[in-house]
This record gives sequence, structure tokens and C-alpha cells, in this order.
Amino acid sequence: MESVLFTDNRLLKSALSLYSKYGLQSITMDDLCRELGISKKTLYLEVEDKNDLIRKVLEYEKALQRRAMERMSDSNMNAIDELIHVNKQIHASQTIHSPTFYLDLKKYHHQIYQDWIDYKRMRMYELIKRNLVKGISEGYYRKDLDVNVISKLHMARTEMMHSSEIIGNDEGSTTNFFNEVFKYHIHGICNEKGLAYYKSREKEITSN
Repeated sequence: MESVLFTDNRLLKSALSLYSKYGLQSITMDDLCRELGISKKTLYLEVEDKNDLIRKVLEYEKALQRRAMERMSDSNMNAIDELIHVNKQIHASQTIHSPTFYLDLKKYHHQIYQDWIDYKRMRMYELIKRNLVKGISEGYYRKDLDVNVISKLHMARTEMMHSSEIIGNDEGSTTNFFNEVFKYHIHGICNEKGLAYYKSREKEITSN
């Protein structure tokens, strides 16, 4: 029988919250046990070690993101509204996660980090490409776009915001910086109809 720690995701929610705020290395298994009010013996009935826990936490976060994307697909948004929604989610996630989270993951749990990065790149590429195809078919995006090139370019630009010597972590995570990168992307892919629609929503977007 599955433990209540997993059936209601209490363990994974607590671990994700602590890791996001304080990073991976500063949170011990003892800290997590105190947060949950359980013994280490109980915790180790659920996970083999910290590596196993981190893998399960990231799988849980992936599942949350997949459900969010499914809800968006069911909402019948047009391509521009969809893009706005996704970028808000990405920015919110970056605001919640401390930069230490990513640094610790890369430095101390490199294989988990690489698997996670590979998954994120694959998902991001699929989402960007699907959005471009949708926007072209709806008449909001330029018909002459090379969706493969633009998808990879936008991925590279997004990653550069968090791994560049030119752009510091603090600057790259600000709302203003994020909005400027988003506007740059929108103006590169939209035709006149798309830009007119975007401008009709721009005040609402930048005020949030």
C-alpha cells in the first residue's frame, strides 16, 4: 500500500518548497523530517537517499508543468495568448526558485541536472514549435518563419539569460528584463495582425 506521504504528495511538496527557497545543499534530510514531523526511518521507507528524493521532486515538478500545459491546451487560447500565458508561468517559476537551486543541482547532482536539462530542452522546443505552427495557421505569425530555427533560437536566448557572463542572475530574473526579451520575440514572429492583437493586450501584460 502506498504511503500517505506520496498519495497526497506531502513529501514532494515540502521538499520542493524547501529546495526552491534555500537550495539543495543547505536542506538536509533531517530538516525535511522536521518539516514533515516524521522520523528519518519513515523517510527512508519512501526514498533511498537524497539523490533519489531529488529525482522524485523533479519528476513531481514535471508532472505539475505537464498538467498546466494540458489545461492551457483545453482553454482554446489563440497562439499569442498561449505564449503570454506560458511566459508568465516561466517567469513565476524563476521567481520562486532560488538561483542556488540550479547551481546546487548542477554542481552536486550533475547527472540529475543533465537529465533534467535534456528534458526541459526537449519540452521547450516542442512547445515553442507547436506555438509557432499554431500562430501561423491562425494568421498572427509571419508565414515565412522557419519554425525549427526560431524554436532553437528562442531556446538559446532563454538559456543565455541564466548562464551568461554578460547577463547576471539578478538582472536576468527581473520582470523588466524578462518582458523586454518577450517583446523582442513577439516582434520577431508576428505579422501586422499579430502585433495589433499583442498591442491591444500589452498594457494588461506589463502591468501584471
